[in-house]
Amino acid sequence: MRLTLRLIWVPALLVLALSGCSSIGSAMKASPSLANATGFADIPMPYLEERYVNENSHFMEVNGYRIHYQDQGSGETIILLHGIYSSLQTWDGWTAKLSKRYRVITLDMPGFGLTGAPENPDDFDEDSMVNTFAKFVERLDLENFTLAGNSYGGFIAARYAAQYANRVDRLALLDPFGYPQDTSWLVGFGTSFPIAYLAQWVQPPLVITMSLRMAYGDPRRMTDANISRYVHMSQREGAKPIYVKTLEMVDERAENESPLPFYRIKAPTLLMWGDDDPWVPASLAERWLNDVPQAKLVTYSGVGHIPMEEMPAETLKDFETFLSQGLTPFSDSLAAARENEPDRS
Repeated sequence: MRLTLRLIWVPALLVLALSGCSSIGSAMKASPSLANATGFADIPMPYLEERYVNENSHFMEVNGYRIHYQDQGSGETIILLHGIYSSLQTWDGWTAKLSKRYRVITLDMPGFGLTGAPENPDDFDEDSMVNTFAKFVERLDLENFTLAGNSYGGFIAARYAAQYANRVDRLALLDPFGYPQDTSWLVGFGTSFPIAYLAQWVQPPLVITMSLRMAYGDPRRMTDANISRYVHMSQREGAKPIYVKTLEMVDERAENESPLPFYRIKAPTLLMWGDDDPWVPASLAERWLNDVPQAKLVTYSGVGHIPMEEMPAETLKDFETFLSQGLTPFSDSLAAARENEPDRS
């Protein structure tokens, strides 16, 4: 069986290697062992907790998940939701400063980070993610708060804000996923047979590092700490089948033409978008602007899919402006925002 897996992965790895040879070195450097570097081994939870749990960490049992979250600061509450394959540390560039004035809660979303996956991957879908997050909020006894989310976390944040409109005071969506779109070739690759079947047991970290490089507008902004974190979390026990299921969910949602309920969002909503995002193109911001009643946009030149990780200082400045001044300083449309951008030619 293992020989068969290796033979099938060889051409796939060659394709990925040709797309970005520097990703190989990053993947090897981030892997604790050779077995991890080939994608066969899991990383034990004690190893992960030693590196990613700190004095702000807590755990909460919700819907069968042991949710890892960090709670720091005091004052008005802000909750930050990360995207797929990520973890709460993606917001570290924001939380240190925000927590000086606000209570900031970040969590490893269901399926990811130290929260991990349900025993049965079939129990993992977007409805269960929204429901689990809603129960998490209830357990924290929060009446009202500001909510921000990136990528798929932005989609979950928007769904929550539409369903629980009176709870969300402000909403920030960073490169949110959700509307029909063409997906990256990596989504098609990861959901194809036999790759999706084999990936239940083996996922070379090269795939993770290559995906991360594609997500950045400028891969030179990637840090070793972030690369290692993405690789480590992808090899948590139970992560592999959930990562496959997540790609299938993304593919299904990207083809879903059913109307979305975002017209129900009452909160002032700031869209924050990297204009070099290859995963969720900035042109989709117009769909959000048309559907969300109170929404404005700011874009970031030369930035990719994870702007708060790639450009933490610039994005935090805009988020803080949103917190203090609302939507007034921001643009009404993608075209207006781009008219104000410097010429990159």
